[in-house]
Amino acid sequence: MGKLKKNRKFIIVLSAALLLLAGAVWLNLKLNRGNVSDVLGAEPSPTPENDSEETSANVFNDYFNAFRSERSEVRAQEIDYLRSIINSELTDAEAMKDAQARLFELVSKMEKEFAVESQIRGKGFLDAAATYQGNSMTVIIDSESLSDEEVARILDIIMTETGLPASSIRISLGS
Repeated sequence: MGKLKKNRKFIIVLSAALLLLAGAVWLNLKLNRGNVSDVLGAEPSPTPENDSEETSANVFNDYFNAFRSERSEVRAQEIDYLRSIINSELTDAEAMKDAQARLFELVSKMEKEFAVESQIRGKGFLDAAATYQGNSMTVIIDSESLSDEEVARILDIIMTETGLPASSIRISLGS
């Protein structure tokens, strides 16, 4: 009976965290769509002068969208796998505890990646893709170059959100 209460409590907490994450993703998508049209106004019609720039922007936009899509699919598979371990009657207490800890860690990292990407876009960058692996984070910025001040701002965002030292953070350019 005690084990059932613990599992129920964990499932409720995990469900709430996943709902919050889903809500945050939805809100981010809604806000980004709104921001793009607000910033750009009417979309420019393709002309020979801006056609190559538009194609280049689309390639990197496609990269970031494809990255997020693939990351979401992989994470969904990981979550399903961990849930199957947690929900299996054959799972012993130690394996269940380990699966619960890994699931909580995965959701926590997902939230941090989302927060980092959102805050970087909020600082005026076109896009960002963050990956939190082990005890390090890699962030790809949609920009042709970064000034020292911009790198410092990005590092500050990542360090604040993750608690990682600067030596565990890698920032790359996507353009």
